[in-house]
Amino acid sequence: MVKASGCRMDITNLPMFGLIKERMNWVGQRQQVIAQNIANADTPEYRARDIKKFDFQRTLREHTPNSKVGKGATMRATHPMHLSGRVGSIASAASRADRKPYETAPDGNSVVLEEQMVKMNEAAIQHSAMVGLYRKHLRMIKLVIRGK
Repeated sequence: MVKASGCRMDITNLPMFGLIKERMNWVGQRQQVIAQNIANADTPEYRARDIKKFDFQRTLREHTPNSKVGKGATMRATHPMHLSGRVGSIASAASRADRKPYETAPDGNSVVLEEQMVKMNEAAIQHSAMVGLYRKHLRMIKLVIRGK
């Protein structure tokens, strides 16, 4: 809680902190699933699992004030050098289908440790990025409150 001029404000209710919190929860859940996969790498008939990808567009729509159903935040160019904000080839290039594991052990286990370690590393990087964003936003709010 931050106390500013006699009133108390819970900064975790700000939309940006809500988005960061939601993403960190997703990353934490994914790390648990990956850890279960690694722990069961020798369990017969165990199938590697993963959770549904984090849908940033849906989350942004849910956290955008004044958004209508089916419409999210829109960007507006205020300078001729700004990007248009249209999603096109970048989104199609970034989207990829996760492939099915190509290796299955004779006992039916589909956990490939190398794949799981890569996924765990991705999750750790995503977690670090969210912690960094949280800290930066917290510092900005503290600067505003202090009036510097």
